[in-house]
Amino acid sequence: MEKSKDDPFDLVDKENINDVSDTLFDQPPATKIELWSYYLYYNGDNGYTIFGYMPTILQYLAYRGGFNPDTPTVKGCDLIDTFKPCNVNWINSLNGIPVQSMLLYVQAIAFSIQFLLFTTFGSLADYGQWNRYILLISTVIGCIFQALPIVLVNDDGSNWNIMMGIMVIALISYGTTLVFYSAAFPNLSDNLPVVRRAMSDPTLSFDEKDAVKEKWRNHVSAVSTTFSNIGFLITSGVLSGVSFLPWQNYTFAEGVSPVLGNAPLYNYIGTVVCAGFWMLNAVPYFIFTPRGRKGPPLPSHASYFTVGWKSIFEALREAKKLRYLFLYIFAYFMFSDAVSTINQMTSIIQGELTGFSAQQNTIFGLVTAITSILGCLLFLWISKRFKIRTKTSLLIIVALTGVVPLWGCFGIHFDNFGIKTHRELWVLNVWSGLFTAPIWAWQQTMLAELVPKGKENLFFGLFGVVNKASSWIGPVVIAAITQSTSNIWHGWPFVLALFVLATIIILFIDVDKAKLELIEYAKKE
Repeated sequence: MEKSKDDPFDLVDKENINDVSDTLFDQPPATKIELWSYYLYYNGDNGYTIFGYMPTILQYLAYRGGFNPDTPTVKGCDLIDTFKPCNVNWINSLNGIPVQSMLLYVQAIAFSIQFLLFTTFGSLADYGQWNRYILLISTVIGCIFQALPIVLVNDDGSNWNIMMGIMVIALISYGTTLVFYSAAFPNLSDNLPVVRRAMSDPTLSFDEKDAVKEKWRNHVSAVSTTFSNIGFLITSGVLSGVSFLPWQNYTFAEGVSPVLGNAPLYNYIGTVVCAGFWMLNAVPYFIFTPRGRKGPPLPSHASYFTVGWKSIFEALREAKKLRYLFLYIFAYFMFSDAVSTINQMTSIIQGELTGFSAQQNTIFGLVTAITSILGCLLFLWISKRFKIRTKTSLLIIVALTGVVPLWGCFGIHFDNFGIKTHRELWVLNVWSGLFTAPIWAWQQTMLAELVPKGKENLFFGLFGVVNKASSWIGPVVIAAITQSTSNIWHGWPFVLALFVLATIIILFIDVDKAKLELIEYAKKE
């Protein structure tokens, strides 16, 4: 057997390929069309609308429907000088809250609902074809609600709260697709012909088999993340070009170029285009995933409404046996919340610094898409060329991403540095693409290395639950800080602290000892 093959489907001596069906639930071998349809799904489910157009639309409508706290009876805030205070009415708040805080609270509400949903139904992905069904339903809902803002295209800001509801549902469905898409990855990767061949090859040692599995998990994870960024590139590239079309059906402010990208309509067009792109890319995955790609049937004594919570408690009971896995999940709790909060904070800051310019934000998205692809491919090449282990790569990526909140801290005391200028936004988008985008590929691979075989969906489900449980903390804390200080920059030290803690925890994870734990765990099981 040739051990350095770059094509997982091109095997030597094919007639003696054996299946390790006792550990794979008699899974069918992965095919090229299944693998590429898996990549293609993430090409469409790239989150461009969620992190780009939808927050901008909500922020814009809130500014139009909000008020300056100095003149609370006058509807509408200053759309030219967006650094002037702008509040919106909020539950149990006499004077309203800043738009910045409202946007962060919306994220927190969506993530807390996701937490409840995943704890109840997340582990259903372990059984039968529930992973496929939940992914399909959440994809349909996600596509619909990402296109739905178009109904508010002529709104004067009076219905910004409707847009808030649309965004909450879109966020929930998008988050659900990410969790169940990721949960399908280890099963697909481990059933690549090259991996199945290695696992059944008696001439290979345990470490050699493990190296083959780790190599192809890294490969599938990195390539799928790269495809997400390719989709980001395609949509942002096309929409960037469209943004320069001349447009006369809008009254532009003095000095603003009369092109489509500078008209509010452009954001709504963007949401519809992105939703359609996701739908087209998602269809092949549901067609070409083999029916045999499934887990065992739901136990006869189990209930659909309690199996999720029982699975969570089951996973938590394994803490003493799988110490390093749970140590990593705790680290992920930190840096996932930090990365999510960074994205939300920079989106709000960028919207204000650009005056809600859809064209400028789309161009920034294009820059991020290009650098994200380069970043994923760069770290994949480095890890293969220099044989850097997953943990080392993840540490480097986490540390480099942590530079962003450190940079933002300077904005507390400076007016022209600390993510406070238009020039810095260019650097920020390049940096985020190169060093933040790869984090999702390597965190997934790191988890896959630490999860016991046959319980991928259980622990990936727990991983998703932890992700959603943590992801509302950052937005709530930053929103509260912003509400009390009227300055979102005061939240950066909190985000920086999360990165520091996560890095320290990851340093204490011994992957080799973790794999020995998995062997002992498998024997006892």
